[in-house]
Amino acid sequence: MKKIVLISLSLASLLIANDAKALFNSKCAVCHKVEVKDKASLIAPPINNVMMHVKKSFKDKKEAIAFMKEYVLNPDPKKTICPSIDVFGVMPSQKGVVKEKELEEIVNYLYDNFPNKIMNKQMHKGMGRGMHRGVGAKGFMKRDINGDGFISKEEFNTFRAKKEGIDISKFKYDYFFKKLDKDGDGKLNKSEFMEFRKMMRGN
Repeated sequence: MKKIVLISLSLASLLIANDAKALFNSKCAVCHKVEVKDKASLIAPPINNVMMHVKKSFKDKKEAIAFMKEYVLNPDPKKTICPSIDVFGVMPSQKGVVKEKELEEIVNYLYDNFPNKIMNKQMHKGMGRGMHRGVGAKGFMKRDINGDGFISKEEFNTFRAKKEGIDISKFKYDYFFKKLDKDGDGKLNKSEFMEFRKMMRGN
């Protein structure tokens, strides 16, 4: 009898997990991709990155779940924990798109399953280490194409687009550049550039 009960509970858990995965795939995965094969296709941060920041910010599952549910329905740049908001902007509210019960299932599924092995493999292959290359003078000079001691918006956009293979207009590099350009002179000095590197390492 106990075996039957345990088997029934396991099957029920499996069905719930499959339902939650299906909900995530239909409601969220179009934007928050699980596996990124083409960076140009991104319109939102991959779910692995999102959940990495959630788990860094909230060690307790209940707090993380509560945050995710609130943010999905009431997104606010002041509450964001993911640096990629500078690239993708604030997500639209999902009120009316996802039901309360569906949202509960989705966020629990996300917490239990992400970041997943795909991200761990990528990190071990050196994606994380790659962010640290070219931080010093050489990195600055590579981006300063005309050698005037500053990085113009055009130089910044050209280099990032070439490096990442991304449509720069789509990913708001003008907004990103403006945020980095602290003194508003329309170009980045070395100190402002170093802020960009710190931001990228955080992301």
